[in-house]
Amino acid sequence: MNNKILISLCMVLISLSFVASISITDVSSTPTEVVPGEVVNIVIDIENIFEYDVMNLNVKLDLSGDNVPFAPYQSSSEKFLDSLDEGDEENFKFKLIALPATRTGIYKIPVEIRYDYEDGNATLQGQKLELISIIVNSEPELKTSLDDSVVLVRGKENVFTLKIVNSGLSDIKFLYVVASDATGVKFLSEKEQYIGDIDSDDFDNVDYNVIINVDASNSITIPITLRFMDATNKEFTETSNLILKTYSLKEAREFGLVDKPKFVPYIIVFILVVVYIVYRTLKKRKLKKRRG
Repeated sequence: MNNKILISLCMVLISLSFVASISITDVSSTPTEVVPGEVVNIVIDIENIFEYDVMNLNVKLDLSGDNVPFAPYQSSSEKFLDSLDEGDEENFKFKLIALPATRTGIYKIPVEIRYDYEDGNATLQGQKLELISIIVNSEPELKTSLDDSVVLVRGKENVFTLKIVNSGLSDIKFLYVVASDATGVKFLSEKEQYIGDIDSDDFDNVDYNVIINVDASNSITIPITLRFMDATNKEFTETSNLILKTYSLKEAREFGLVDKPKFVPYIIVFILVVVYIVYRTLKKRKLKKRRG
C-alpha cells in the first residue's frame, strides 16, 4: 500500500515537472502603449527549459473575458508549433487591435500553453497558464478656454470661469488648476483649485473671483498651470496663457456689454405721483371754494 502511494506521488511530481518545463521568458509589444482603435504587435518568447522535447505546442491568447478589450487583427489568437527541442526557444507573434471604446488602463490577457510529451511509451499532455499585460493609453489633450459671456469691469469685483475640456482619448485624474499672479488683478479666491477626474470627451469648470484694478490694462495675461496624471499614473504639467479682456464701466455700457441704469420707469412713476398729488390738491381747493 505504501509503495503504491509512493509511486503515485512520484508520478505527480514527474507530471508537475513536465508541466513547468515550458516557460515564457519575454514578452514585448509594439507600440509599448496602444491607443484605442490601434493595432499592437505582441511577441511572446517561449523556452523549453527541461531535458526533453515537446510536441504539438499550442499557444493561445484568451480574449473571451469581459475585461479583455482586444480582438485578433489579420491573424489568429492561436499559434502552433510541431515541436520544441530541449533548451530551444521560439517566439510566437500575435497581432491584436484595441477596441475603439476601450478605456485607458493596464489589461491582463491570459495565455494558455498546451503541448504533448513522451513518458516511456505513453504520450502525455502538459498545460500551463500565464498572464501578459498590455497598456492602453494615449497622450492627454486638455484645452482651456474662457467663458466669453463674462464681462470684466475695471474697478469692480468680477468672476471669470475657466473651462477645461479633455479632448483626448485618455482619462485624466488628480487635476489641479493653478492661476498665477498678474499685474492689475487681485485674486479673492484661491489661485490653486482641485478639480479631480475628467473623463475623455468631458469637461469641467473652475471659477475665480477677482478684482480688476481701475488702472489695469484692457488686456491682461494670466498664466494657467494644469497638473494631473493619466490612467497609468504618469505625471503631466501643462502651462498656457489666459487672456482677460477688461473694460471701464463706461465702455461696457457703450458696447452694450452691461445693462445701462433703467431710470425711465422711475421717472414715469415719479411724474405720476406728482400729477396725482397736484390733482388731489387742486380738487381740495375747488371743494373749499364751493363750500365757502
